Formats: sequence, structure tokens, C-alpha cells
Amino acid sequence: MAQGEYKFGEIIDVTYQAAASTSGLEDVIMEIYDETGAKDGVDFPDVTMTEIDATGRYKGSFTPDAEGKWRVMIDSVTKSGKIVKDFDVVAYNIDAVGDATIVIEGKIDTLDGKIDGLGDAPPMIG
Repeated sequence: MAQGEYKFGEIIDVTYQAAASTSGLEDVIMEIYDETGAKDGVDFPDVTMTEIDATGRYKGSFTPDAEGKWRVMIDSVTKSGKIVKDFDVVAYNIDAVGDATIVIEGKIDTLDGKIDGLGDAPPMIG
């Protein structure tokens, strides 16, 4: 199983640092390639990223709908600096696994408390 950090059905925020931290770029575009490696322009159209203040960093997001390796390619028409990033998308993110573990630990502690409270239980036949 892949060690993904991203869960399908949850938003993935992407930040792009423009070449030389150039601010004010127009048409910083993020192309999204799904888990099959295909560009699905209908379900995942290109995203025009917006600049974060005047930092030369641009943000956008997408929401994967299946497990697998998703890829984005980002570039600016006005100052090219093409970059690619992969996202391993899985069924459960680490936060969800951690939350489930805490619930299970709580149930085990409760069960341990009930067993400890039995004291000298009478003999039993099963």
C-alpha cells in the first residue's frame, strides 16, 4: 500500500513558486492528470492559480476522486518555469488513521476496566 498523505475526496492545496519569485504573473495554469495519468479536462479542468499577496507564490487546489498517483503540471504563459508535482492519493489519510486508533485505545481501556473490576470471578465452563 502506498504511503500517501492525501485522501481521495479531500481538497489538495497546491502552491507554485514562480521563477525568480516573479510577482504579478498572469495565467499561471495548473494542469491536472488523474490516477490513470490522463488529463481529464471535463472533470478536472485547468486551474488558474491566484497570487498570494505580492509574493511570487501562486495557489490553486483540486479534489481527487480516486486513489492513485495524481500529477499536476504548472506553468505561466508570461514567464515560463514549468514544474511537475506528484500526489499519492489513498483511501485514508494519516490523520484519520490516528483518530481511529485513539477511539480503539479508548474502547480497550474501557474493556480493561470492566475486566479488572470483576475481581474474583466464579469458575466457569464454556
